[in-house]
Amino acid sequence: MRSSVASILRNQEENGAFVASPDFAEYRYCWLRDGSFIAYALDQVGEHGASARYHEWANRAVGGISALIDRAIDWHREGKALHPDHMPPARFALDGSNVVDDWPNFQIDGYGTWLWALGQHLLSTGQDGVPEELRTSVERVGRYLDEFALSPCFDVWEESGSALHTSTLACVYGGLTAAARLLDDKELLERAESVQSRVRDSALRLGHYVKSSESDDVDASVLWLSTPFWVVEPGDHYFAQTVRAIEARLSLDGGLRRYPTDTYFGSGAWPVLTASLGWHYLAVGDVDAARRCGDWVAGHFDDEGCLGEQFGGERRDPEHYREWVDRWGLPAKDLTWSHAMYVVLCAALDDLDGSYAGSARIHPTRNQGELEK
Repeated sequence: MRSSVASILRNQEENGAFVASPDFAEYRYCWLRDGSFIAYALDQVGEHGASARYHEWANRAVGGISALIDRAIDWHREGKALHPDHMPPARFALDGSNVVDDWPNFQIDGYGTWLWALGQHLLSTGQDGVPEELRTSVERVGRYLDEFALSPCFDVWEESGSALHTSTLACVYGGLTAAARLLDDKELLERAESVQSRVRDSALRLGHYVKSSESDDVDASVLWLSTPFWVVEPGDHYFAQTVRAIEARLSLDGGLRRYPTDTYFGSGAWPVLTASLGWHYLAVGDVDAARRCGDWVAGHFDDEGCLGEQFGGERRDPEHYREWVDRWGLPAKDLTWSHAMYVVLCAALDDLDGSYAGSARIHPTRNQGELEK
């Protein structure tokens, strides 16, 4: 856990941005989703200053695309056709500037995750309301989520841009409820409740929460419906069915894959998702299962303390693994989001009984230099 916190802090730019991966050229960006989960992880171990710097960076990044957000809202209300290129981006250059390329970048989950993580940060640092310097961005992103909450976009994996995705709706719900609380805005809360109803309706038909409006299959990111966004209770019957289906269809060597038809680098098991499963297990009181998830992640650190994006794809599906290696090189050796979700799980286990991370918990006064020593 100490190693992961140190890795996260090393991967934070002076301006507050978190690089998704320092060793994988395609990930030399800061995603709002990744960064927000990372900032949340830092808050769990008392690194509030580093988390605050990220939120300040996100505030500046949102401010830099304010005209883009406002135009998208206005055009949508006027019924004008919107191309994904017209939409606010999911990822930014590390300096906070907009990235224009041919990579799918219209994902609203990151904006919901940012508002949720910001709300958690303010709670963890004893701040009741929104600091004045952040209010404009919170209001703007809240309006954006309100407008596009039930609009198709690319999913968390940057795929299927014509569908409504359950994990995206979870992130949107988390953002809307946070903004409603921070801004004392009942209309945002009502919008969040409409998102919640849409999610619940999808389970009534099949008995589990589906991947998307275009796929009745499962997706491990649907775990976020309960923990951390609380769209449904951890013990919800349909959610329990969903977790069982995720485990049955997506387990690989003790970890979790993304979804059944995934081919990205052979579809290995992701620490991000395995830690998310452990987080859920804690929510339902299965501490032993949560520890097994944490131990699986811990077993995949390399000798240099790096924690990759996924593991086992080269054995599970060698053909597609080679296809992606030929295209982009070896998969990310060190993914900052992987470290973050491991820290979240360790911190939650440690809060439970103090025995998992123990003395490796980080104290608020420690800085990166002290951690490395």
